[in-house]
Amino acid sequence: MTLALEQARCAGAQGEVPVGAVLVIGGEVLAARGNERERRRDPTAHAEMLALRDGAAIVGGWRLKEATL
Repeated sequence: MTLALEQARCAGAQGEVPVGAVLVIGGEVLAARGNERERRRDPTAHAEMLALRDGAAIVGGWRLKEATL
């Protein structure tokens, strides 16, 4: 949760809605992201979506079994 709050603070400092997300599998942090909707001008660039995309890229597929967001 501390890492998610850190990401939220960073996003807020950059003019984003202050939301952060962390994706964890088996106790290992795979991805930590903050909102980037304003910077990217992308309505789907929510912290949660970005963390899920990063995690999927890391595991090599969309099935994020046992993942916690």
